[in-house]
Amino acid sequence: MKYKACEKCARSVGLVNIAGNIMMVALKAYLGVVGGSKGLIADAVHSVADLLATFVMILGMRISAQEPDEDYPDGYGKSEYMVAIAIYVFLFIIGLYITHDGFVTIVEKKMVHPCWFALWGAFFAIVINELMFRQSVCAGSQIGSPSMIAKAWESRSDVYSSIAVLVGIIGAMMGFSFMDPLAAIVVGLVILKLCVESIYESSLKLMDEAPDQEVLDEIKKVLGGVQDVLTVRKVLARELGPTLELKIWVGVSADLSMTQGEVVKKQAALAVDEAIKRKTRTTITLYPVEEHSS
Repeated sequence: MKYKACEKCARSVGLVNIAGNIMMVALKAYLGVVGGSKGLIADAVHSVADLLATFVMILGMRISAQEPDEDYPDGYGKSEYMVAIAIYVFLFIIGLYITHDGFVTIVEKKMVHPCWFALWGAFFAIVINELMFRQSVCAGSQIGSPSMIAKAWESRSDVYSSIAVLVGIIGAMMGFSFMDPLAAIVVGLVILKLCVESIYESSLKLMDEAPDQEVLDEIKKVLGGVQDVLTVRKVLARELGPTLELKIWVGVSADLSMTQGEVVKKQAALAVDEAIKRKTRTTITLYPVEEHSS
């Protein structure tokens, strides 16, 4: 974690998102009705889904934070990926709704005549959602939380949605009624694409996909600088929510005593933790090698 304040910031993400989305629902719904914007009302429905997804995110983080026990010796970290998938399913459904609604509006040639109230509602929605996105993606990256990062990108999709609504409102005010539903369709398709890709990625993590090769290479490089480590035979890694589980086999001199070996294990684990800069669960296994074979 880069700064100590990041942990405090991460703990506040849930409450900030809840407060922000409640504000968005009220603002968009009211100004959408008063301003006569179908797009802004649909965006309010999107914010309702965001509010539900925030509660799901908080639940997932609390479950994953539980310590390993007899029933789940590997811990509860993977629950975060299940929560992330649930969030993207929520968003996928909303994306379908936005796309379908925009298509129906164009086909039926419904006239849309929004006013300045709707325009200001879309503008404020863009600003607030962008601020929530920046906080969530930063905090989620610092603590390695997939569900928090998923929620962050959902907030970013809200920004795109609100931008499309803003453009549509301006176009409709200029007499081009089709611009509002057309923009909604484009944003809906972008949201659907993001959801499919994210669900696929989270599913791979559930199946113990290894992290990027760059991470494994960095671990091997760091271990090569640890005193008394002669070789690194294998590094196995898997994502467990905010925790990265590592199983590492390193070669040491056959003449090394048991006490010295324990020191090497501690130094190796510490070096890896400092290099990865995230929560890790590291198991170091030593095996004897002849020094001339290194």
